[in-house]
Amino acid sequence: MINDINIGGVFIPGLLVTALAALVCTLSLVPLFSFSRVYRRLPFRPLIDFSAYVVTFFLLLQGLTILGVFA
Repeated sequence: MINDINIGGVFIPGLLVTALAALVCTLSLVPLFSFSRVYRRLPFRPLIDFSAYVVTFFLLLQGLTILGVFA
């Protein structure tokens, strides 16, 4: 079961917090991608950004599951 986070009596779903963390990580990775020449030549960069978000979200979920945050 996925743990909820309690902030002042308000329960926030764990997946929502993980999704927001993945969004922050992806937004910090995109400027690093823009320095590479390969990223500039890609035809549809928003698709690459979205796929980076999906990969980051998956890696965060896997890492948090291994650490025992998600059971």
